[in-house]
Amino acid sequence: KISINDVIQLRPDIVISYNYRFLIPKEIIEYMNGNIINLHISLLPWNRGAHPNVWSFLEDTPKGVTIHYIDEGIDTGDIIVQKEVFIDEGKETLKSSYEILHKEIQELFKENWEEIKNQKHKGKKQTGGGVYTLRENLNQSSHSLEKKDGILQLKNLRKNLKIQDVILKNFIYMTTEEKKMILNWRNNENIRKWCHSSHLISQEEHDKFIKELKNDCKNFYWLLEKEKNYLGVISLNMVDFNNKHAYLGIYSNPKLKGVGSVLMNCLKEVAFKIARLHTLKLEVFEANKHAIKFYKKHGFKEEGRLKEFVYRNGKWLDVIIMGLVAKNDS
Repeated sequence: KISINDVIQLRPDIVISYNYRFLIPKEIIEYMNGNIINLHISLLPWNRGAHPNVWSFLEDTPKGVTIHYIDEGIDTGDIIVQKEVFIDEGKETLKSSYEILHKEIQELFKENWEEIKNQKHKGKKQTGGGVYTLRENLNQSSHSLEKKDGILQLKNLRKNLKIQDVILKNFIYMTTEEKKMILNWRNNENIRKWCHSSHLISQEEHDKFIKELKNDCKNFYWLLEKEKNYLGVISLNMVDFNNKHAYLGIYSNPKLKGVGSVLMNCLKEVAFKIARLHTLKLEVFEANKHAIKFYKKHGFKEEGRLKEFVYRNGKWLDVIIMGLVAKNDS
């Protein structure tokens, strides 16, 4: 920690705090008569305090870097200069985004150093509430952290995704032509006969369903494309972020064969690595022998039955509940 004696002995013209983990004492701030600045990797007043990059993701706040004067508060001093930074959340990790922000703050400092040194920046009062966080905040109750984690996963599930060479287009971003194609698939006899809702879906009903997905926090659908070929549809339904489980949905392009494993592998990747779920469930009609065999091949096991749960062609059918638990889940 820097002490007042250090400062008196060094007699600096300016003190620059960068990645410094301690609060500057009041006596040093007063001694320096305002000539003390801090380089902070957030767009103040957002995310004052520790771990600003982490909290910008968890709280979905703007990302950026700020150089500001130090006062007695935690990152509350007047802003000298700042820059908003776009982070591609589909591409960057917490580590890489942290490195990007440090590169940006260093460049911002170099660009403005002469004016800062010559005190040409007067500083601007911070506006807006903002909050500050301490290191201990990351050790808060698991329930609260799980809630924030769920917010982050929710954001990820609303995006277009890419798994190896397969593009997963979220339903809410589909073109008009793609929406029509999906409706034709869903109304195909070989698909709808195995659905709980086996009626022919109207265009109006289909459009309303897709529109409502924009604000749906529990159901997520993707159209899969590989090498300009549409493979099929996967979905996570009734997602519970607290208990980390969901039901799956899956059907392939009626014109294609042999793409089921690609769809399922992508679905498991989304469920267990992106949504970070613990268990995945599904319901399948007892008469759908082909599907049952397919699910067993991919590790699903029968966990129960809903007796005489659906009525098809004059007969009551059982619905089999199957499940899969994530491997190496912590």
